[in-house]
Amino acid sequence: MGLDEFKSEQKSQYRAYSEHEHNEKLQDIVDQYQKRFPIDLRIQFIEVSSRMTKHAAMAYKRDGKKYYIRVSENFIERSNDEQLHRTVIHEMVHVYMYQIGMDNENHGKYFRWVLGRVGGSFTGETIHNTKWEKCVQPFIEKSDL
Repeated sequence: MGLDEFKSEQKSQYRAYSEHEHNEKLQDIVDQYQKRFPIDLRIQFIEVSSRMTKHAAMAYKRDGKKYYIRVSENFIERSNDEQLHRTVIHEMVHVYMYQIGMDNENHGKYFRWVLGRVGGSFTGETIHNTKWEKCVQPFIEKSDL
């Protein structure tokens, strides 16, 4: 289900914001990393939020097991591509945790392990860091995710 179908689905607090020039780029990032997860994340849409100011991004869980992600417009404007990718992966892990019934895990040890497993970074370390390559990259390469 794309963004257009979701917008016309219903009028509620969960409706999508308007179109934004970065929405397609964000969707491409989700599509790129989806294959690293063992399940279909069922993310209904990912979009830019011009109103979000306290967080870089947030994952949301709706009734009916539907999920979406919003990314702060301010964050996009001040971040490079690598930071944006890491942030989207981080939010995708939140969606994964919601789907497997670990809603309250937040940033605990299981969340951090999954995040590292799919190529994300909780510490702000780049995936090109030597320690990252030595410690985490072998898991990713060994996996069929």
